[in-house]
Amino acid sequence: MRIEFLTQDDPLYVLPFFEEFVRHYSSQFEILQIAASPTMGKRSRIQMLKELSQLYGLLGMARLTTRLVGARVFGKIPKRKGAQHYSTLPQLCRAYGIPFQQIGNPNALEFIESVRRRGPDVLVSVACPYILKEALLAIAPKGAINIHHAPLPKYKGMMPTFWQMFHGEKSVGLTIHYMVSKIDEGQALLQDEQSIEPHETLDHLIQRSKRHGAHCMARVLSQIQEGTAEPAGLDHSKGSYFTFPSSAEISEFRRRGFHAI
Repeated sequence: MRIEFLTQDDPLYVLPFFEEFVRHYSSQFEILQIAASPTMGKRSRIQMLKELSQLYGLLGMARLTTRLVGARVFGKIPKRKGAQHYSTLPQLCRAYGIPFQQIGNPNALEFIESVRRRGPDVLVSVACPYILKEALLAIAPKGAINIHHAPLPKYKGMMPTFWQMFHGEKSVGLTIHYMVSKIDEGQALLQDEQSIEPHETLDHLIQRSKRHGAHCMARVLSQIQEGTAEPAGLDHSKGSYFTFPSSAEISEFRRRGFHAI
């Protein structure tokens, strides 16, 4: 089955998904291309820096910046297939011979036409920072699917892992669903959860859940390939939606004993 991935160029929190998926399942599925938009899409770089600084604090931002710079530097070094760790998504793709493209908005007509020419059976969104339009969603005959790290219809929107910790959930959910024009509202193909470990940081939980999500995605893709997928509707009247937390909510997150990093 031919798959095309849409994602964002994030070596800190998106790369763990692809490391896990490519390492274990690249021989099971034909990955036509992984296309990556800029991190957080068209969000202002200044606004993004301000928000992340509030969330992680000065020391946390220093640690993240060090990791990010290290990823960019070491990501230029060629690595072989099967290496224990990769620094960037392009480095991983080069090692496994998977086409990689840095893109802007995936809804651009030129990109949509290129997807149509490649002819994927399934289009897969992994933290793609844009709402995908119908012209793109309709291309793949077996559908377009997304992975959202929350038990939909609860915790739609941004930062679902943060909000599940904030509200005292004992586990973090995961939903893989078909994409429709309304965000996070397609039929569910799989729902799963992982326990939140005692004293686990947001940083660690996001990375751990991304790796777990790769195996869940492979399970769903196998079901689609075999024709055994069973989509289920969700009761969106019971849903909730969140955006990036405010400074007051971040302070409350810390007061409740949680740590971002």
